Amino acid sequence: MSDLLLVLGNPIKHSKSPLIHNYWLKKYKINAKYNKKCVKKDELKKYVDLVKQGKLKGCNITVPYKKDFFDLVDKVDTHAQSSLAINTIFTENEKVIGTNTDGLGFVSSLVDDLNYDLRSSLNIFCFGAGGASYGIISELLKYKPNSVEVSNRTHFSTLNLVKHFCKEKDLYKKIIKPIPWGENPKEHIDLVINTTTCGMNETDEFPIEFNELSKETFVYDIIYSPKETILMKKARLNNLRTSNGIYMLIRQAAVSFEKWFKINLNNDDINEVIRLLGYDH
Repeated sequence: MSDLLLVLGNPIKHSKSPLIHNYWLKKYKINAKYNKKCVKKDELKKYVDLVKQGKLKGCNITVPYKKDFFDLVDKVDTHAQSSLAINTIFTENEKVIGTNTDGLGFVSSLVDDLNYDLRSSLNIFCFGAGGASYGIISELLKYKPNSVEVSNRTHFSTLNLVKHFCKEKDLYKKIIKPIPWGENPKEHIDLVINTTTCGMNETDEFPIEFNELSKETFVYDIIYSPKETILMKKARLNNLRTSNGIYMLIRQAAVSFEKWFKINLNNDDINEVIRLLGYDH
């Protein structure tokens, strides 16, 4: 009998995770299958129980449930604690562990796929204050940025994010700054990140302009469908370098794969999946 893995979310139809993981499962001759499942919130505990019973090898979790597994798993690791979000569950010593691979996937994609110089003293602007932003910011803080400006449609969520990281380390009070929604990133910004869902639909509007940014600024939208998001189009009007989220998606998937099967995927494994999905560097 083969192992079964699932990605859980709602909506889930757009997910490319099954394509990614099933490619690696086949390549490494692992007797397992990865599927996607649209679930309701009251069904989540059932899937944790199935992992605990060994009927599921593990799960990925996507929107809107990344914060809902904290009380359902046996243990939450440091990546999930600092990001306040769980996107992967796996078993270890008969316990169900919740982790977050978003931050690791983001940073790895930035350095390894997009050749970005993730030096210290960067000025970063992040749209969004949800689960993905926590995961990404928690990793970026390890690189000692000069500032991280955060802007979200609901300003209360922005303030909660700032409070969360400042509680962890007092020095972050000087680094993480809330910015009102609709305020454009200024000239000093080196890296712009969109972690919101704004841009997933072609009718979405993003009330932001990039006129004030330096030509060296990099704009990274973690949305991967459509291939060119509204934010990327706006950035390219100003001749800024951009990327969508396909590389992050693949890199965070590789970290999940390692948790389940103890296999560290190499750059060939990553690049093969990038080409499989119709992308290139």
